[in-house]
Amino acid sequence: MSESMSLEYAPDRAEELKENIESVQAEIDQAASGSGSKPQLVAISKIKPASDIKALYDAGYRHFGENYIQEMVDKAAVLPDDIKWHFVGSLQSNKSKLAASVPNLHVLETLSSIKVADLLQKSIPEDRSNKLNVYIQINTSNEESKSGLPSLSSSSPAAETENNEKKNELVDLAIHIIEKCDKLNLLGLMTIGSIDSSHDSASSTNPDFENLKSTRKQLSKILIEKGIKNAPNEEELELSMGMSADFVQAVKEGSNSVRVGTRIFGERAKKVPKAAPN
Repeated sequence: MSESMSLEYAPDRAEELKENIESVQAEIDQAASGSGSKPQLVAISKIKPASDIKALYDAGYRHFGENYIQEMVDKAAVLPDDIKWHFVGSLQSNKSKLAASVPNLHVLETLSSIKVADLLQKSIPEDRSNKLNVYIQINTSNEESKSGLPSLSSSSPAAETENNEKKNELVDLAIHIIEKCDKLNLLGLMTIGSIDSSHDSASSTNPDFENLKSTRKQLSKILIEKGIKNAPNEEELELSMGMSADFVQAVKEGSNSVRVGTRIFGERAKKVPKAAPN
């Protein structure tokens, strides 16, 4: 077993991780106080060793997220099978079968195409005990560097015309999941906020979070108007928004799930580029 897949951890590291995650959870609880909601904390463990996850597992935590599909597959193979994995990275269509092979993949948070939905539907084993939850990823900041479908929020006439086809993709994808993919469960919507909005401490609201909430409301309305059977209503559609820099604001604005990595596990080592051949 490689060092990164070993489940042995030092007591000092376990205590550090436990203190970190308890601090984050306390901030979530405080932000959610009075709302009656209990947002789910997902510990994003990408590039961190499996032993870190095992330390938090032994402390009682179960929801963990990964950005790279092979890393999640490898960790899932050595860690307890009651962990609820969240895949939060971009899923290429040729990796859909690999993702579907993880029996305790709890949520795929980055679905954005009918093609990948169909591949997941085809690849999920018949003996899987429950449906695979999916979030549709929304690019609320309209950044070219980000994955996801455009939101349904209002925009300028020019932008509205340009994005109409993409916006229809969101509605079509939601309907396709509900009607054609009986092994998938449309759990909600997910976004990654822009860096500027996530670090804007002067604003009382985050435009990306407001955008996602508006999109949820409009999507629910459209599904009702179209008479889609078994479509989730607005309250049933979860929102996955908020990361290390902005999870408190996300909780205040109604997030059901926040994804926190560096606040729990610490900074990740930067990948060193390979030296050019002589």
